[in-house]
Formats: sequence, structure tokens, C-alpha cells
Amino acid sequence: MDEERGRFHVGHRIRTLDNILKRNMQLALCGQGIDEVTAASGFIITYLHQHPDQVIYQKDIEKEFRICRSAVTNILNRMEENGLIHRETDDCDARRKSLTLTAKGEEQCQIIRNTIDWLNHKQLEGIPAGELKQFFRTLDRIEGNAGRLAERIPGADASWIREIRGE
Repeated sequence: MDEERGRFHVGHRIRTLDNILKRNMQLALCGQGIDEVTAASGFIITYLHQHPDQVIYQKDIEKEFRICRSAVTNILNRMEENGLIHRETDDCDARRKSLTLTAKGEEQCQIIRNTIDWLNHKQLEGIPAGELKQFFRTLDRIEGNAGRLAERIPGADASWIREIRGE
């Protein structure tokens, strides 16, 4: 029974898969001579590249990737140190800094995008279209449920604690 229950702990399975996917991306990029780009920074580079006419701030990255502020700060600091992005102080609010890709970030973007596309193709190999559609519908529902919990838990209503305790 415990073994069967463990198979359905969605957080554990998704976290394990996330670790494998990040590792695959890291290995694929390192194999092409790009060792200063992590999976997270690779997706941020791609995001910035896809929005060249928009002013992008750290808050936008936090929201898009659902990453907490401190984690995004660390990622962006490393990206800036590695010469991948540039931060520019906002004219209207000195506390805000817009993010842009540097020439090096732009150069690496195409390699990153090709790598992401190749990995995606290889990791979905042999899975019929119908199964993929159902998988993504299920992921959407899990994400919706998790999002509602993320809003409920820090709120004033602590009834969720009684639910956990079975009260």
C-alpha cells in the first residue's frame, strides 16, 4: 500500500522529473561549450529574447516562472556576472531595474533554444499525441489546484491546518 501511495505523490514525481530535465539541459549545454548557463538562466534568456520590445523587470521573471524573489535575485546576479544580461535603472523608479540580454546572451540564445527544442523532442519521443494532450490537461488541473493552495495557505483562514490534521 505505501509503495502504491508513493507512486502518486505528485510533488515527489514532478520534482524528480524536474531534476532529470535540468540535468539533461545542463549536460547538453556543457557539451556545446556553454557551462555558465543553468536551466533556469537558459529559460530566462529565451524569455528575454522573445520579448525584445517589452521592458522586463525582475518581478516579471518571478511571475512568469513562479520563482520567489530571492531565487530570481541569485539567478540574475549570476547571469549578470557571466555577462549574459544587463540591468538598467528605471527612469521613473530607481528601485526597479530593467533586464536586457547582452551580445553574449543573444549569441547563446540560439544554441539554448535549439537545445531546448531538441531535448523536448527527444523526451517526448514515442508518446502518442492523445496521451500528450491528456498529460498537459492533467498538468493544467494540478497547476490550478496548486495555485489555489498557494493563495489559500498564507491567508488568514487557517482551516487548511485542521484539514491536514484530520480535525
